[in-house]
Amino acid sequence: MTYFYILEDLGMNYTLNRPLFDGNATARVEEVRSIAPRIVDFDSWHTCWLDLAKRAEREGRWLDAATYYHQAEFYLPAGPERNGLYDDFSRTFAHGMEGQANYERFQVPYESGYLPGFRLQAVGAELATFIFHGGYDSFVEEFYPFVKPLTEIGYTVIAFDGPGQGGALRQGLYFDHAWEKPAKAVLDHFKLSAVDWLGASCGGYLALRAAAFEHRIEHVASLPATYWGLDMTLRQMFPGRDRALMSLFRAGDRDGVEEIVAEQRKSSTNFNWAITQGMHITGTKTPFECLVALSKHDLDGVLQHVTQDVLVTEGEQDHLFDTDWIFRIMRELVCAQSVTARIFTVREGAEQHCQVGNMTLARDEIVRWLTKFHPGMDQRVLAGTSK
Repeated sequence: MTYFYILEDLGMNYTLNRPLFDGNATARVEEVRSIAPRIVDFDSWHTCWLDLAKRAEREGRWLDAATYYHQAEFYLPAGPERNGLYDDFSRTFAHGMEGQANYERFQVPYESGYLPGFRLQAVGAELATFIFHGGYDSFVEEFYPFVKPLTEIGYTVIAFDGPGQGGALRQGLYFDHAWEKPAKAVLDHFKLSAVDWLGASCGGYLALRAAAFEHRIEHVASLPATYWGLDMTLRQMFPGRDRALMSLFRAGDRDGVEEIVAEQRKSSTNFNWAITQGMHITGTKTPFECLVALSKHDLDGVLQHVTQDVLVTEGEQDHLFDTDWIFRIMRELVCAQSVTARIFTVREGAEQHCQVGNMTLARDEIVRWLTKFHPGMDQRVLAGTSK
């Protein structure tokens, strides 16, 4: 696959590329191109994707419809309309997966509800278990094409939505910095004693946090590495305004913070989205409360507890994350069994956030790293391997 430059807005163009990342969705390219000229803001984004979703559903293209419903809800604020579109996504995705071999849905009991997800049994002899989750805005189903090929090299894959994500959020389970809690719930539910673990996007922080306090995780990969819950949001602000915001935030000046947030939401679509999405996943009512909740996602004083083998990654042109964060994290992984870093480049077509444009390469790099720990796994062939 490749990364398409279709929309002028950096953030919306990236999000537009996401339905195309798996390499099996080439038929969507022209459909996506057809709506691009009409997308000028979040409202037109919502309308265009909703039209595509309804058309795909009428035509019985269930997985396309699910993907488009996800896009339609993406920039909406929390509320009944967004919740309804998640239900449409879930319903059409379930239709699309009917009869799919080796696809098992599950629900892990958790607090007042459950963590939903899917399990894919290893093809042939099972050599290890691979756990996956996303981060700030994904639904776990979005990554089905990414993780499915892992079953061919001996992995049983367990992918789940944690608090603040997908179907868990739909139950009122909000984003939680202490990711070792959902990690424990999943590991206990499946009676697992040793697993490999991958977190994508802000899930890179969540995975490292889980590994610090849940040592049944033996090898942990962060795609990409992120350190603090406010890093991504602050990076979307105009230079200097981030420092002004943090000065007021640390002083507890709610009115001052809200004033700067309102100003920056008008100036940056990425920042506007970060706040809107942050309030949605944390269940907060104001930007100040949202920032308080996100600021708890912090690896300061945590990374010294990570004793596993660790892979940290970044994309050199990631518009959400700063490449330098990988070095800060590496410096503090002082007790890790081993630390491996991988920065993906423009030359490889994998420079974007989560390597959208060439996620096959990202998966292959993770597999190459993991096969060092599993004798026999490197002798199997992974379908769709990058060239």
